[in-house]
Amino acid sequence: MHKFPISNTRNKFIAVGCDTFAVIGGSVGRNYTTGCLSLCDSINNVINGSCSGIGCCQISIPNGVRNFQFRVKSFENHTRVWDFNPCSYAFVAEETTYNFSSTDLADLQGRRRVPVVFDWAVGDQTCDDHAAGKNLTSFAFKDNSDCEDFDNGPGYRCKCSKGYEGNPYIPNGCQDIDECAISSPCNMTCLNLPGTYNCSCAVGYEGDGKKNGSGCSRIAVPNKLPLIIYISLGRYTYTHTCYSS
Repeated sequence: MHKFPISNTRNKFIAVGCDTFAVIGGSVGRNYTTGCLSLCDSINNVINGSCSGIGCCQISIPNGVRNFQFRVKSFENHTRVWDFNPCSYAFVAEETTYNFSSTDLADLQGRRRVPVVFDWAVGDQTCDDHAAGKNLTSFAFKDNSDCEDFDNGPGYRCKCSKGYEGNPYIPNGCQDIDECAISSPCNMTCLNLPGTYNCSCAVGYEGDGKKNGSGCSRIAVPNKLPLIIYISLGRYTYTHTCYSS
């Protein structure tokens, strides 16, 4: 059994042949068995680059697989296709490294090895364990990084927090991304901040300042200004004279 799980997102189980069925099985905490079927009557029916069941078939690897065994067989011992396909082939390989060709039906073009991708994770703890405060000093991630549960078995991985990049497993490994310099996300003024940035508009403009947002638009000025009338009331002083008899 391998210490590291086989990547279920990067690998495929592939079978090649025109009289072929292949089965893969193992244990992922429970036993599993799956497989695919590949048939064709003539090499002219084969489509290069296609692995959908005519000369070639492929299926996904189950999650959490650390070991596997497979079998490959034929229905009629290739008697009807012997002249161009005398054998059946089956293998687990990184999906992007194998592109089916009709010339593979003869002898797999002499291939004897194919690349396989393995996954890895840290320990057997979970991010919930960290959130609950369990053995915090044993967790691997550092400042400006976050915990991410492993999706292909036990354990976890570290990743830089949003707005940071680098190596989350070493001190000061995750450094701030200067979005203003790298992607120019703002229309007018961009201020880089730790883990983020802020856009603003110049005086006389309004909006969020973002190129993928409302941007900046000039503030509309009315054509006619309202007439303001100021009325001032003055104080009048009255005087009078009194006479006596």
